[in-house]
Amino acid sequence: MAAEPIRRLHIVQAAAFPFPSPQGSQVYVRGMARALARRGHRVTVACYAHGIGEVDPDYDVVRTPHLPGYDNLRAGPDLVKPFLDAALAWRLARIEADIVHAHNYEAPLSAALARLRTRTPIVYCAHNTMGEELHTYFDGRLRRAVARGVGQLLDHTVPRLADHAIAIHHGAVDTLHGFGCERVSCVPPGVDPDDVAPCEPAELPPGPWVVYAGNPDGYQDLQVLIDAMRLLEGRVGLLMVSASSLDHWQQQALPKARFVVTSDYSEVRRHMAAASVAALPRTICTGYPIKLLNYLGMGLPTVAAKGSARPLPGVVTVPDRDAAAMAQAIESLVVHADRRAHLGRLAREHVLEHCTWAARAADLEAVYLDVLGEPAARGVRPHSQAV
Repeated sequence: MAAEPIRRLHIVQAAAFPFPSPQGSQVYVRGMARALARRGHRVTVACYAHGIGEVDPDYDVVRTPHLPGYDNLRAGPDLVKPFLDAALAWRLARIEADIVHAHNYEAPLSAALARLRTRTPIVYCAHNTMGEELHTYFDGRLRRAVARGVGQLLDHTVPRLADHAIAIHHGAVDTLHGFGCERVSCVPPGVDPDDVAPCEPAELPPGPWVVYAGNPDGYQDLQVLIDAMRLLEGRVGLLMVSASSLDHWQQQALPKARFVVTSDYSEVRRHMAAASVAALPRTICTGYPIKLLNYLGMGLPTVAAKGSARPLPGVVTVPDRDAAAMAQAIESLVVHADRRAHLGRLAREHVLEHCTWAARAADLEAVYLDVLGEPAARGVRPHSQAV
């Protein structure tokens, strides 16, 4: 049972995206909301009108008005989102809360507009940087160059709107300081043990299989993984699972591949359980790939590009954009079953012991109380002093 908080806070998780949804930021917010609510706080998730699946009973949900015909689940810019973000600001301005915890880039802007009325302190969570990601949603050299410049401008303005910034891995602390954030804490994400519990594996043709479970957007660098699988020449199959369309990758004509489109996380988990190894080819990642904790929690050794690897048991790091190194690491894990089993066991044990949301909720609470000028629980303090 989690320790009782110093006092019960009303915490708004400002999430300018569809919710719930089996995507990284949405999974992160959902786990955080559940953990803080179970610790005794009142939690409200403020989000877009649409999502996939049922919300949890632990917290409240406030949504923007529904726009008929709009159900886009993909990340990235579109012409409708600015109107939704304005509506989110309107919703936030009518919520009395102790803290607004704003995610990504649109939500801090909405929260800052709402703060003109509410004066509620804002904590900003850095899932990514726009300089690394925004241009990946555009084609053409000129459009990508403009998008990269806009992204860098956003990086040096939006995070500073908050009273306190949270880096979700230690390497992002200096990045946020460089963007002008004076108060920065490091609180990594967590997992719920139920989300990585053992389950019946999905039925697949004979393996072995390497799994990628997540969105197929450009910043994920999936072409590197595809090239690695070609080098393996069918000795290992690629299992790609996503809530988004995988049509582009199905057309790559790999010698052995299976593509599964599902928004049901229990199905995602069953397919992860059927794999031998996981892959994470993303090169640039200022935030924290939530899928990495899910892989490791499921006992899957994970071959990760250096840019998205984290120093956790079970992670095998390879150079960025090096398909040959990724292929070699995957094949080595597949061939050496004892090493693979050992790494998988260490990975799962570490995640369940050190990376649960129940533990992270106390760290987040300490940050909130620090922003409010109140003492945290004994033995719990913001991580900004420990990075």
